Amino acid sequence: MKFRIALVAIVLTMAFAAFARADISMPKQDTFYDKLGRGIANIALAPAEIFDSIYTLNELEGPTVAWSKGLVQGTSRAVQDIGIGTFETVTSPIPTGPGATYETNKQRPYDSMVVNEYPPGDLKNFY
Repeated sequence: MKFRIALVAIVLTMAFAAFARADISMPKQDTFYDKLGRGIANIALAPAEIFDSIYTLNELEGPTVAWSKGLVQGTSRAVQDIGIGTFETVTSPIPTGPGATYETNKQRPYDSMVVNEYPPGDLKNFY
């Protein structure tokens, strides 16, 4: 009895595995629902950019830079996310991306992610 159950399980696993192949020749295309969801998420999660920028700059450059540059940078990103989110939500039925697709119009992050010492380690040759 156990042998039959094991045999049936193996046959069913092999049968379903034949249909469970990934098709990588045609990558997934964004749809109306992806664009609408991305727009709603950008609007809803935009205030998190403020806290994220402050936290990241606090870890990298210290509290003074975090609460000045981080606050400005985070607010700028939040406003951009709200704008892009509103645009993507309103125009979700219309493909507006590059080549008339549903891809995002949001720009890539502009930070270089290069960490400079502050203040510089060699103050004699600073200027």
